[in-house]
Amino acid sequence: MPTLRLLSAPSGPGGHGGEVFSCTYTPDGKQVLSGGWDGHLRLWEAGTGAQLTGFKAAEKPVSACAVAPDNSRWLSGALDGMLAHWDPTTQKRLSVFLAHTRPISAIVFDTDGQTLATSSWDRSVALWRNNRERDNRQLSGHLDIVAGCLFTPDGKSLLSWSHDGSVRLWETTHGRQAGQLAGHEHRVTAGAVSPDGRYAASAARDGSLRLWELGTLRELACTGVSHEVRSLFFLLDGESLISIQANGRVAIHSVPEFKEQGEINVRLPLQCGALAPAGAQIALGCDDGKVRFLAIDGIEDSAFFITATRTSQRTTTVLGRLFGRSKVEHTFACTCPACRKSFHVREANGSQRRLCPHCQRPVRLSAATRVVPE
Repeated sequence: MPTLRLLSAPSGPGGHGGEVFSCTYTPDGKQVLSGGWDGHLRLWEAGTGAQLTGFKAAEKPVSACAVAPDNSRWLSGALDGMLAHWDPTTQKRLSVFLAHTRPISAIVFDTDGQTLATSSWDRSVALWRNNRERDNRQLSGHLDIVAGCLFTPDGKSLLSWSHDGSVRLWETTHGRQAGQLAGHEHRVTAGAVSPDGRYAASAARDGSLRLWELGTLRELACTGVSHEVRSLFFLLDGESLISIQANGRVAIHSVPEFKEQGEINVRLPLQCGALAPAGAQIALGCDDGKVRFLAIDGIEDSAFFITATRTSQRTTTVLGRLFGRSKVEHTFACTCPACRKSFHVREANGSQRRLCPHCQRPVRLSAATRVVPE
Protein backbone atom coordinates (compact mmCIF):
# COMPACT_ATOMS: atom_id res chain seq x y z
CA MET A 1 0.00 0.00 0.00
CA PRO A 2 1.50 3.43 -0.95
CA THR A 3 2.09 6.02 1.75
CA LEU A 4 2.90 9.74 1.59
CA ARG A 5 5.85 11.47 3.25
CA LEU A 6 6.60 15.21 3.34
CA LEU A 7 10.11 16.02 2.16
CA SER A 8 12.11 18.90 3.59
CA ALA A 9 10.44 22.28 3.14
CA PRO A 10 12.03 24.75 0.69
CA SER A 11 14.48 27.10 2.33
CA GLY A 12 16.21 30.28 1.28
CA PRO A 13 15.01 33.14 -0.92
CA GLY A 14 12.73 32.84 -3.89
CA GLY A 15 9.18 31.89 -4.58
CA HIS A 16 6.21 33.45 -6.27
CA GLY A 17 4.84 36.71 -4.92
CA GLY A 18 1.48 35.09 -4.33
CA GLU A 19 -0.24 31.77 -5.05
CA VAL A 20 1.27 29.04 -7.23
CA PHE A 21 -1.48 28.36 -9.79
CA SER A 22 0.18 25.63 -11.85
CA CYS A 23 3.15 23.26 -11.62
CA THR A 24 4.54 20.48 -13.78
CA TYR A 25 7.64 18.25 -13.86
CA THR A 26 10.31 18.30 -16.53
CA PRO A 27 10.52 14.99 -18.47
CA ASP A 28 13.46 13.69 -16.43
CA GLY A 29 11.62 14.39 -13.15
CA LYS A 30 14.52 16.37 -11.70
CA GLN A 31 12.89 19.79 -11.84
CA VAL A 32 9.45 21.40 -11.56
CA LEU A 33 8.21 24.41 -13.51
CA SER A 34 5.61 26.62 -11.83
CA GLY A 35 3.50 29.63 -12.74
CA GLY A 36 1.95 32.02 -10.27
CA TRP A 37 0.22 35.21 -9.27
CA ASP A 38 3.34 37.33 -9.84
CA GLY A 39 3.36 36.57 -13.59
CA HIS A 40 6.60 34.58 -13.34
CA LEU A 41 7.68 31.13 -14.41
CA ARG A 42 9.95 29.58 -11.80
CA LEU A 43 12.05 26.40 -11.85
CA TRP A 44 12.54 24.27 -8.74
CA GLU A 45 14.89 21.41 -7.96
CA ALA A 46 12.75 18.38 -7.11
CA GLY A 47 15.37 16.82 -4.86
CA THR A 48 15.91 19.76 -2.51
CA GLY A 49 12.97 22.10 -3.17
CA ALA A 50 15.38 24.96 -3.96
CA GLN A 51 14.43 27.52 -6.57
CA LEU A 52 16.85 27.41 -9.51
CA THR A 53 15.66 30.28 -11.67
CA GLY A 54 12.71 32.50 -12.44
CA PHE A 55 11.69 35.14 -14.96
CA LYS A 56 8.77 37.38 -15.86
CA ALA A 57 6.52 35.56 -18.33
CA ALA A 58 3.39 37.75 -18.43
CA GLU A 59 1.98 41.05 -17.27
CA LYS A 60 -0.96 39.18 -15.77
CA PRO A 61 -0.76 36.19 -13.38
CA VAL A 62 0.39 32.93 -15.00
CA SER A 63 -2.59 30.61 -14.58
CA ALA A 64 -1.17 27.56 -16.41
CA CYS A 65 2.20 26.19 -17.49
CA ALA A 66 3.55 23.14 -19.31
CA VAL A 67 6.79 21.48 -20.42
CA ALA A 68 7.07 19.76 -23.81
CA PRO A 69 7.70 15.98 -23.57
CA ASP A 70 11.17 16.46 -25.08
CA ASN A 71 11.84 19.58 -22.93
CA SER A 72 12.34 21.63 -26.10
CA ARG A 73 10.07 24.41 -24.87
CA TRP A 74 8.15 25.70 -21.87
CA LEU A 75 4.69 27.20 -22.14
CA SER A 76 2.86 29.77 -20.05
CA GLY A 77 -0.81 30.71 -20.14
CA ALA A 78 -2.03 33.90 -18.49
CA LEU A 79 -5.22 35.41 -17.13
CA ASP A 80 -5.49 37.59 -20.24
CA GLY A 81 -5.65 34.50 -22.49
CA MET A 82 -2.14 34.90 -23.91
CA LEU A 83 -0.18 31.71 -24.64
CA ALA A 84 3.62 32.01 -24.77
CA HIS A 85 6.38 29.57 -25.78
CA TRP A 86 9.84 29.82 -24.17
CA ASP A 87 13.31 28.43 -24.80
CA PRO A 88 14.27 26.52 -21.60
CA THR A 89 17.99 27.19 -22.07
CA THR A 90 18.00 30.91 -22.82
CA GLN A 91 14.59 31.68 -21.27
CA LYS A 92 13.87 33.80 -24.34
CA ARG A 93 10.31 34.02 -25.61
CA LEU A 94 9.83 32.13 -28.88
CA SER A 95 6.25 33.22 -29.59
CA VAL A 96 3.16 34.66 -27.94
CA PHE A 97 -0.41 34.99 -29.15
CA LEU A 98 -3.98 35.31 -27.94
CA ALA A 99 -5.18 31.73 -27.53
CA HIS A 100 -8.39 32.47 -25.60
CA THR A 101 -10.50 35.53 -24.81
CA ARG A 102 -10.45 34.77 -21.07
CA PRO A 103 -7.95 33.15 -18.63
CA ILE A 104 -6.23 29.90 -19.65
CA SER A 105 -6.93 27.22 -17.04
CA ALA A 106 -4.77 24.35 -18.34
CA ILE A 107 -2.09 23.50 -20.92
CA VAL A 108 -1.43 19.83 -21.69
CA PHE A 109 0.67 17.97 -24.27
CA ASP A 110 -0.13 14.73 -26.03
CA THR A 111 2.42 11.95 -25.45
CA ASP A 112 4.29 12.61 -28.70
CA GLY A 113 4.44 16.36 -28.08
CA GLN A 114 2.91 17.19 -31.47
CA THR A 115 -0.54 18.17 -30.20
CA LEU A 116 -1.29 20.67 -27.48
CA ALA A 117 -4.62 21.30 -25.73
CA THR A 118 -5.63 24.40 -23.77
CA SER A 119 -8.76 25.01 -21.73
CA SER A 120 -10.16 28.36 -20.70
CA TRP A 121 -12.67 30.36 -18.76
CA ASP A 122 -14.17 31.26 -22.16
CA ARG A 123 -16.00 27.87 -22.06
CA SER A 124 -13.86 26.30 -24.78
CA VAL A 125 -11.06 23.81 -25.30
CA ALA A 126 -8.59 24.29 -28.15
CA LEU A 127 -6.35 21.76 -29.90
CA TRP A 128 -3.12 23.12 -31.40
CA ARG A 129 -1.04 21.14 -33.86
CA ASN A 130 2.74 21.35 -34.30
CA ASN A 131 3.12 24.56 -32.29
CA ARG A 132 1.35 26.61 -34.98
CA GLU A 133 -0.79 29.55 -33.91
CA ARG A 134 -3.24 29.25 -36.80
CA ASP A 135 -3.46 25.45 -36.82
CA ASN A 136 -6.06 24.95 -34.10
CA ARG A 137 -9.48 23.42 -33.55
CA GLN A 138 -12.04 24.74 -31.06
CA LEU A 139 -14.05 22.22 -29.02
CA SER A 140 -17.29 23.87 -27.95
CA GLY A 141 -20.07 22.47 -25.80
CA HIS A 142 -19.36 23.41 -22.19
CA LEU A 143 -21.66 26.08 -20.76
CA ASP A 144 -19.30 27.54 -18.18
CA ILE A 145 -15.60 27.81 -17.29
CA VAL A 146 -13.59 24.79 -18.47
CA ALA A 147 -11.40 24.09 -15.45
CA GLY A 148 -9.05 21.61 -17.13
CA CYS A 149 -8.38 18.97 -19.77
CA LEU A 150 -6.22 15.88 -20.24
CA PHE A 151 -5.36 13.52 -23.11
CA THR A 152 -5.99 9.79 -22.81
CA PRO A 153 -2.79 7.67 -23.08
CA ASP A 154 -3.39 6.74 -26.72
CA GLY A 155 -3.95 10.38 -27.71
CA LYS A 156 -7.23 9.56 -29.44
CA SER A 157 -9.42 11.29 -26.87
CA LEU A 158 -9.38 14.33 -24.62
CA LEU A 159 -11.16 14.61 -21.27
CA SER A 160 -12.39 18.05 -20.14
CA TRP A 161 -14.27 19.20 -17.04
CA SER A 162 -16.22 22.36 -16.36
CA HIS A 163 -17.98 24.54 -13.82
CA ASP A 164 -21.19 23.61 -15.65
CA GLY A 165 -21.00 20.28 -13.77
CA SER A 166 -20.14 18.18 -16.80
CA VAL A 167 -17.20 16.00 -17.78
CA ARG A 168 -16.88 15.52 -21.54
CA LEU A 169 -14.88 13.18 -23.74
CA TRP A 170 -13.74 14.44 -27.15
CA GLU A 171 -12.42 12.57 -30.19
CA THR A 172 -9.25 14.46 -31.07
CA THR A 173 -8.90 13.68 -34.78
CA HIS A 174 -12.02 15.57 -35.83
CA GLY A 175 -12.78 17.46 -32.62
CA ARG A 176 -16.15 15.83 -32.06
CA GLN A 177 -17.70 15.12 -28.66
CA ALA A 178 -17.57 11.37 -28.02
CA GLY A 179 -19.61 11.33 -24.81
CA GLN A 180 -20.48 12.98 -21.54
CA LEU A 181 -19.96 11.75 -17.98
CA ALA A 182 -23.04 13.02 -16.16
CA GLY A 183 -23.56 12.91 -12.42
CA HIS A 184 -21.97 15.89 -10.71
CA GLU A 185 -24.31 18.53 -9.30
CA HIS A 186 -21.66 21.20 -8.66
CA ARG A 187 -18.69 22.75 -10.43
CA VAL A 188 -16.16 20.12 -11.53
CA THR A 189 -12.72 21.30 -10.42
CA ALA A 190 -10.37 18.41 -11.24
CA GLY A 191 -10.05 15.36 -13.46
CA ALA A 192 -7.69 12.48 -14.22
CA VAL A 193 -7.23 9.56 -16.61
CA SER A 194 -5.71 6.25 -15.48
CA PRO A 195 -2.39 5.21 -17.09
CA ASP A 196 -4.01 2.21 -18.78
CA GLY A 197 -6.77 4.38 -20.27
CA ARG A 198 -9.49 2.38 -18.55
CA TYR A 199 -10.76 4.86 -15.96
CA ALA A 200 -11.40 8.55 -15.52
CA ALA A 201 -11.90 10.33 -12.22
CA SER A 202 -13.45 13.71 -11.48
CA ALA A 203 -14.03 15.91 -8.44
CA ALA A 204 -16.56 18.67 -7.81
CA ARG A 205 -16.59 21.71 -5.59
CA ASP A 206 -18.85 19.95 -3.08
CA GLY A 207 -16.07 17.42 -2.38
CA SER A 208 -17.62 14.56 -4.37
CA LEU A 209 -15.25 12.19 -6.19
CA ARG A 210 -16.50 9.99 -9.02
CA LEU A 211 -14.87 7.11 -10.87
CA TRP A 212 -15.88 6.38 -14.48
CA GLU A 213 -15.26 3.58 -16.94
CA LEU A 214 -14.22 5.32 -20.15
CA GLY A 215 -15.19 2.47 -22.46
CA THR A 216 -18.85 2.56 -21.39
CA LEU A 217 -19.02 6.11 -19.93
CA ARG A 218 -20.72 4.70 -16.83
CA GLU A 219 -20.11 5.67 -13.22
CA LEU A 220 -18.41 2.96 -11.18
CA ALA A 221 -18.06 4.58 -7.75
CA CYS A 222 -18.63 7.77 -5.81
CA THR A 223 -17.17 9.02 -2.54
CA GLY A 224 -16.52 12.34 -0.85
CA VAL A 225 -13.85 14.42 0.88
CA SER A 226 -14.25 17.34 3.24
CA HIS A 227 -12.76 20.11 1.07
CA GLU A 228 -12.62 21.19 -2.56
CA VAL A 229 -10.23 19.12 -4.70
CA ARG A 230 -7.69 21.16 -6.67
CA SER A 231 -5.89 18.30 -8.48
CA LEU A 232 -6.38 14.59 -9.17
CA PHE A 233 -4.06 11.97 -10.63
CA PHE A 234 -3.73 8.20 -10.75
CA LEU A 235 -0.53 6.55 -9.61
CA LEU A 236 1.28 4.72 -12.40
CA ASP A 237 0.19 1.28 -11.17
CA GLY A 238 -3.42 2.26 -11.93
CA GLU A 239 -4.54 1.05 -8.51
CA SER A 240 -4.58 4.33 -6.55
CA LEU A 241 -5.92 7.86 -7.02
CA ILE A 242 -4.41 10.94 -5.33
CA SER A 243 -6.60 13.91 -4.41
CA ILE A 244 -5.01 17.31 -3.65
CA GLN A 245 -7.41 19.29 -1.46
CA ALA A 246 -7.57 23.05 -0.92
CA ASN A 247 -7.02 22.85 2.85
CA GLY A 248 -3.64 21.10 2.48
CA ARG A 249 -4.86 17.53 2.76
CA VAL A 250 -3.56 14.94 0.28
CA ALA A 251 -5.37 11.58 0.25
CA ILE A 252 -4.88 8.19 -1.42
CA HIS A 253 -7.98 6.35 -2.68
CA SER A 254 -8.00 2.73 -3.86
CA VAL A 255 -9.23 1.95 -7.38
CA PRO A 256 -11.81 0.76 -8.24
CA GLU A 257 -13.13 0.35 -4.68
CA PHE A 258 -12.68 4.08 -4.02
CA LYS A 259 -11.83 3.63 -0.35
CA GLU A 260 -9.43 6.03 1.35
CA GLN A 261 -6.15 4.26 2.12
CA GLY A 262 -4.04 7.03 3.60
CA GLU A 263 -3.54 10.79 3.89
CA ILE A 264 -1.17 13.56 4.87
CA ASN A 265 -1.84 17.21 5.71
CA VAL A 266 0.82 19.77 4.85
CA ARG A 267 -1.18 22.42 6.75
CA LEU A 268 -0.94 24.95 3.95
CA PRO A 269 -3.61 26.02 1.45
CA LEU A 270 -2.94 24.27 -1.87
CA GLN A 271 -3.72 25.42 -5.41
CA CYS A 272 -2.35 22.62 -7.60
CA GLY A 273 -0.34 19.41 -7.75
CA ALA A 274 1.67 17.28 -10.18
CA LEU A 275 2.94 13.69 -10.29
CA ALA A 276 6.58 13.04 -11.22
CA PRO A 277 7.18 11.04 -14.44
CA ALA A 278 8.69 8.17 -12.43
CA GLY A 279 5.62 8.13 -10.19
CA ALA A 280 7.43 8.34 -6.85
CA GLN A 281 7.02 12.03 -5.98
CA ILE A 282 4.33 14.72 -5.89
CA ALA A 283 4.82 18.49 -6.28
CA LEU A 284 2.39 20.80 -4.48
CA GLY A 285 1.79 24.44 -5.44
CA CYS A 286 1.04 26.44 -2.28
CA ASP A 287 -0.59 29.76 -1.47
CA ASP A 288 2.66 31.08 0.03
CA GLY A 289 4.38 31.05 -3.38
CA LYS A 290 6.47 27.94 -2.73
CA VAL A 291 6.43 24.44 -4.23
CA ARG A 292 6.65 21.58 -1.75
CA PHE A 293 7.28 17.89 -2.37
CA LEU A 294 5.87 14.59 -1.13
CA ALA A 295 7.55 11.20 -1.51
CA ILE A 296 5.37 8.22 -2.39
CA ASP A 297 6.66 5.17 -0.51
CA GLY A 298 5.63 1.53 -0.89
CA ILE A 299 5.39 1.40 -4.68
CA GLU A 300 8.91 0.15 -5.40
CA ASP A 301 7.74 -3.30 -6.55
CA SER A 302 4.54 -2.20 -8.29
CA ALA A 303 4.31 -2.70 -12.05
CA PHE A 304 3.72 0.68 -13.67
CA PHE A 305 1.63 1.05 -16.81
CA ILE A 306 3.40 2.64 -19.77
CA THR A 307 2.01 3.53 -23.17
CA ALA A 308 3.50 1.68 -26.12
CA THR A 309 3.76 3.29 -29.55
CA ARG A 310 3.31 0.91 -32.44
CA THR A 311 5.56 1.59 -35.40
CA SER A 312 5.52 -0.19 -38.73
CA GLN A 313 8.17 -0.77 -41.36
CA ARG A 314 8.35 -2.75 -44.54
CA THR A 315 10.99 -5.47 -44.73
CA THR A 316 11.97 -7.84 -47.47
CA THR A 317 14.30 -10.76 -48.05
CA VAL A 318 16.63 -11.30 -50.99
CA LEU A 319 14.03 -13.61 -52.52
CA GLY A 320 11.31 -11.07 -51.79
CA ARG A 321 13.21 -8.32 -53.59
CA LEU A 322 13.58 -10.65 -56.59
CA PHE A 323 9.79 -11.07 -56.81
CA GLY A 324 8.94 -7.55 -55.65
CA ARG A 325 7.41 -8.70 -52.39
CA SER A 326 7.68 -7.25 -48.92
CA LYS A 327 5.90 -7.49 -45.61
CA VAL A 328 5.02 -5.07 -42.83
CA GLU A 329 6.55 -5.71 -39.41
CA HIS A 330 5.17 -4.07 -36.27
CA THR A 331 7.15 -3.27 -33.14
CA PHE A 332 6.19 -1.36 -29.99
CA ALA A 333 8.39 1.40 -28.58
CA CYS A 334 8.21 2.14 -24.85
CA THR A 335 9.90 4.50 -22.41
CA CYS A 336 10.50 3.34 -18.85
CA PRO A 337 9.16 5.90 -16.34
CA ALA A 338 11.92 5.10 -13.86
CA CYS A 339 15.11 5.33 -15.94
CA ARG A 340 13.64 7.26 -18.93
CA LYS A 341 15.32 4.87 -21.39
CA SER A 342 13.55 3.44 -24.42
CA PHE A 343 13.15 -0.17 -25.46
CA HIS A 344 11.16 -2.18 -28.01
CA VAL A 345 8.91 -5.21 -27.66
CA ARG A 346 7.27 -7.40 -30.27
CA GLU A 347 3.86 -7.74 -28.61
CA ALA A 348 1.87 -5.16 -26.62
CA ASN A 349 0.09 -7.40 -24.13
CA GLY A 350 -1.30 -5.09 -21.45
CA SER A 351 -1.86 -7.89 -18.93
CA GLN A 352 1.72 -9.17 -19.08
CA ARG A 353 4.16 -8.00 -16.42
CA ARG A 354 7.70 -7.52 -17.74
CA LEU A 355 10.96 -5.87 -16.69
CA CYS A 356 12.61 -2.84 -18.19
CA PRO A 357 15.79 -4.22 -19.84
CA HIS A 358 17.79 -1.26 -18.54
CA CYS A 359 16.82 -0.80 -14.87
CA GLN A 360 14.75 -3.96 -14.24
CA ARG A 361 11.73 -1.90 -13.15
CA PRO A 362 8.52 -3.99 -13.41
CA VAL A 363 6.15 -2.50 -16.03
CA ARG A 364 2.96 -3.34 -17.88
CA LEU A 365 2.07 -2.04 -21.32
CA SER A 366 -1.10 -0.02 -21.40
CA ALA A 367 -3.97 -1.42 -23.43
CA ALA A 368 -4.20 2.04 -25.01
CA THR A 369 -1.53 1.78 -27.70
CA ARG A 370 -0.49 4.70 -29.88
CA VAL A 371 -0.08 4.05 -33.59
CA VAL A 372 2.39 5.87 -35.83
CA PRO A 373 1.32 5.63 -39.49
CA GLU A 374 3.53 3.65 -41.81
